[in-house]
Amino acid sequence: MMIRINLLPVRTKGKANPGRQIVALLAFVLLGVGVGNYMWYADRAGVVEKQAEGLDSTRRRIADLDKTIGEVKNISNRKIEVEKKLAVLDELRRGRSGPVRMLDALSTALPKKVWIKAFNEERSNVKLTGSAVSHDDVAELMRNLNGMVWTPKGIGRLVEQRREAKTSRVELVAAEAAVEEFPVGDIKPFFSNVDLKSTQQGNAKPGEVATVDFDISLTANYAI
Repeated sequence: MMIRINLLPVRTKGKANPGRQIVALLAFVLLGVGVGNYMWYADRAGVVEKQAEGLDSTRRRIADLDKTIGEVKNISNRKIEVEKKLAVLDELRRGRSGPVRMLDALSTALPKKVWIKAFNEERSNVKLTGSAVSHDDVAELMRNLNGMVWTPKGIGRLVEQRREAKTSRVELVAAEAAVEEFPVGDIKPFFSNVDLKSTQQGNAKPGEVATVDFDISLTANYAI
């Protein structure tokens, strides 16, 4: 029997190279890391963009609010200016009507047996000189001056004013014997600081009644 020998080269299955596997794994890992970083960056970029849009929106709202606040301040300033002008007009109105009402109140306060000889006024400070039949008439004049008040219904005489009371009783001059109660804040005195400076009994001629001369100082309230 003849023995055959195959001298042709035989292909042997080669073993995998470990270095290439490591390189491939590293490349895969790097690729995964790159993709992950890209996705994370894209997500963060979206968040930053949304925050930037929200910040711009907030800034626009702040600008609108600043504009609104500015308009409100302008309205407030205009309101203050109007109130000041109205106060000036009211003061002028009172300055025009106040002296007339004050003289009317003074005339109402005079008892029948009292006469005013001189009336001097300077910056609401008034000096009165006059005569009365008796000291009792002078005392009545003092009481009347201290009690003359202005009410929403006109001139009146203060009848009763209780401590810590919210209302006071006033006898109205316009309505005969009419006594009404008014809130304390609605009652304004015509005269304050009423002070009897001096009284002097005059010398009477035969057949005449001796009169009492007096000097009175007071403060007139024209803001009525």
